[in-house]
Amino acid sequence: MVAKSELQFAGEFLIDECTIISTTGKPFDIREIIEEVNIYENIYTSSVSGSILVKDTSNIVMNLPIVGQERLMLKILTPQEKPEPETTIDYTISPLMIYKVNLQESSGEGAQIVSLQFGSLEGLRNNTTKVSQSYSGQPSQIVEKILRDESYLRSKKVFYYEPTANNVKVVFPNIKPFRCIKHLTKISNSQSNNSSPSYLFYETTKGFHFRTFDSICREDPKFFFKENIGSQLNEEGVIDVRANLDTIVNFSIVSAKDTVKNIESGMLSSKLLTHDVYNKRLDLYKYDYLSNFDNDIHPDNGEATPIISEAIDPDTNKSLTENEDAKIFVSSTASGYSFSEGSNYPYQSDNKNQTLQRRNSRIEQFDKGMTLNVEINGQTFIQAGDKINLDIGASSGRTDDRLDENVSGGYVVTHLRHTFTQSGQLKHKIIMRVAKDSKKGKKLPNTGIQQSSSFGIDRNKSRSVNVSAGYAVNQGMVT
Repeated sequence: MVAKSELQFAGEFLIDECTIISTTGKPFDIREIIEEVNIYENIYTSSVSGSILVKDTSNIVMNLPIVGQERLMLKILTPQEKPEPETTIDYTISPLMIYKVNLQESSGEGAQIVSLQFGSLEGLRNNTTKVSQSYSGQPSQIVEKILRDESYLRSKKVFYYEPTANNVKVVFPNIKPFRCIKHLTKISNSQSNNSSPSYLFYETTKGFHFRTFDSICREDPKFFFKENIGSQLNEEGVIDVRANLDTIVNFSIVSAKDTVKNIESGMLSSKLLTHDVYNKRLDLYKYDYLSNFDNDIHPDNGEATPIISEAIDPDTNKSLTENEDAKIFVSSTASGYSFSEGSNYPYQSDNKNQTLQRRNSRIEQFDKGMTLNVEINGQTFIQAGDKINLDIGASSGRTDDRLDENVSGGYVVTHLRHTFTQSGQLKHKIIMRVAKDSKKGKKLPNTGIQQSSSFGIDRNKSRSVNVSAGYAVNQGMVT
């Protein structure tokens, strides 16, 4: 194992502690038998998870025993890159919980390969308790109450939150805590960041987070990564550790554009019908991605432009954002009224017209926008929910500094996997999924879709073809 010293190479790490506390209270240090540790973060899930692969030569699974109810004390750090606790993944004060044991295979050396699945204690408590209580106030304050309440999640971890502007009154009738918090993300508006409704609740190795996509995008990039197109040696001819840490080891484009899914999801346009049950009134609200683009904050900030063109389809005489019937929401509301004890009117205004469509579009923009998988050398201070910058070349095998503006620029880290390998070469790597809701550079042209007569097709005439089975095949898109 490495010592707590200056960083010698990119991906170096130190497992400072890894102790299993059995149900009997007996501790067992497993650092020497660890093959691999994986830790997963995801901005769309409420708690962290992971696994430890061990080479069990002492049959600790049976002798300790390990039954899937053990506490796990884990501390991993990047030696001296930055001061603690920034460089540290520390679960010694708030331990993890081993919930599953998999006996995988025999190593052939008289040892059993065992996989220990773990998660945060709050994740376990979420499955063992229900919230039956009413709350009133700002959603961000209610989230913290549920998180800290001794009857529910009992979390002592750091809670990073973005204050909400709206006040709500909610009743949770026997609902799991994380589901209650998820509901609060859907009805929250930010005090700043243009009243953004795009709240997320998630856990990283540094604590819990309740914040909007817009607050992430407003920040300066925390890390800058670029393709390796040259030597990684410094002026003294020695490997530049910092340059290696800032280098993209590998990347792949997961998704660039899917217009059909963007339309179906309501990302580009939608319609909301609200039924005011008190005033017996129906209201209609339309959402348009292009009209709202400048109201939202994007990873590339002032350089961000829409991912679609404003071009008009000559067949419909509409742009893509004028097809609001593609996604229709229906909601009951009661504007201007809220529930109070003793009232005969048990409804409250949820302001769905201010949150639902815009939130849906923002979430879908990052889920179905430009998405990449990126591998980098490991650093314990990177988290899901960080904003980063990627410099990616205009062509593979390039030797110049030209960048691909469609792929390069600001991104949000949506998923992250730390992998710490002790078998063979000591190595810490990170696989990140990163996403952006816009492109960098000039707007796409809006000159319209050009019709071509080169195929000799009359666009106003429907066509079908008889096949031997005796049915007709329509020429068109099937979904």
